[in-house]
Amino acid sequence: MSTEGHDPSAGGDAGPDPTPDPAPTESAAAPEPPPPPAPDPTPEPEPDPSPPPPPPPPPAAAESTAAAPESSAPAASFDFAAVPRSVWISAGGALVLLISVFFSWYTATASVSLPGGGSISRSVSGSGWDSGDGAKLVFLLALVILVAWAVDLFADSVTLPFPAAMVALVLGAAALLVCVIKFFSKPGGSDLTTLGGTLHISVSVAWGLYVAILAAIAVIVGAYMHMNEASS
Repeated sequence: MSTEGHDPSAGGDAGPDPTPDPAPTESAAAPEPPPPPAPDPTPEPEPDPSPPPPPPPPPAAAESTAAAPESSAPAASFDFAAVPRSVWISAGGALVLLISVFFSWYTATASVSLPGGGSISRSVSGSGWDSGDGAKLVFLLALVILVAWAVDLFADSVTLPFPAAMVALVLGAAALLVCVIKFFSKPGGSDLTTLGGTLHISVSVAWGLYVAILAAIAVIVGAYMHMNEASS
């Protein structure tokens, strides 16, 4: 008798199927992480190089050169219009007095009488500088007066032992006295007549000495005016 129809394993009371459960479905599985972003085709900029070092400080010579215009600023800011007129008169007179020493102070004229009548004359001019030590003293006095006014106007840090106006007044009077003496005491003394009246030599005052006398008077007047302005 065949046993195919009576296989006990085919009964209803068969045991549990030992086959494991199938793998969970995709819906029950954990979510996968998102894919990484695609790389940017643009190349990243390279980092900036280190900043350049600061420039070295300028040399000391350049600093002193740059500071030179500042030191000359006070001289450029001097106001000539603020100088009193009396100072201009006295200082200008001293300058003219200084120069007048090199002008013609005397004129020597020599004339020769001819036997048949008539005469021949010749004149020579001489500067005050060549006339003697008196003119050199006038030059020195005028120079000191100019220096005194220059110190009074431009050198504020220098203190004169006497005011510049007083120096100009005293030295200007001394220069005027010397010029007056030179006016009356001409070189060579009086006119000379020699060789039996045929040669006559004369010395006369020239225009330069007149200029010196007027310049000395201007020095005195300007200084006196300035002293009155300072005292008022």
